Amino acid sequence: MGNHFKEDIDKIEIPFQLHERSKKGIKAAKSEMGGTVKRFVKKRIAITIMAACLMVPTGAFAYQSLLADDLYGSFDNVKKHIANITMKSYLLFDAKLSQAKGDLGKEQFEQFKEILHVITDAKLEFGDKNGNIDYSKVSEEKLKEVKAAIYEIQPYFDKLNNQPSSKEILTPEEYEQYIQALLTFETVMAQLGVSSPPKVEMVPADAQEEFLKARAVLDYVNEKQMGN
Repeated sequence: MGNHFKEDIDKIEIPFQLHERSKKGIKAAKSEMGGTVKRFVKKRIAITIMAACLMVPTGAFAYQSLLADDLYGSFDNVKKHIANITMKSYLLFDAKLSQAKGDLGKEQFEQFKEILHVITDAKLEFGDKNGNIDYSKVSEEKLKEVKAAIYEIQPYFDKLNNQPSSKEILTPEEYEQYIQALLTFETVMAQLGVSSPPKVEMVPADAQEEFLKARAVLDYVNEKQMGN
């Protein structure tokens, strides 16, 4: 991994409330190596442009000027960069943007879209066939830019997913760790070339500790959101 990204990963600390449980979970996961690992990590459009969990009305699939085109130009343009994307996924993403426009209001939506531009541009430039980015191969300057964008936009994603704002329910330190964990998790997925959360045994041995550490943080945040 790139030195600047590795330094950020090393800063991740397991939240105190789950520290002992997480250590046991990491040990158990390493011993299982092959079983399905329990996880509650939600699909987040911060990580991919897929929004498969949405229930989209039929009318959303009718021909129209798509909001997604404002970000990606067109489906064909996205397909050139993210080979595994389907038209259904693209339209689901557009539906999520339409929801955002309705839920956030004009001013907030414009702010949301401006920040999202940073992420979508990075997806097109650095994303693999699934749209995941290996941040260890991204320059330090670009990494800081994308990380800052995700830091600002995650509360919007929480709102659109009908979840409490992660930024509000976490301490500033926990929120910083959460954003770094999202980047770490995506990096592992990009390095493995997978489109869904991988099993522990798929991750190289020397990266498993970092992967499990990041996943523990994501589980912690998800559980806090579910409990609120």
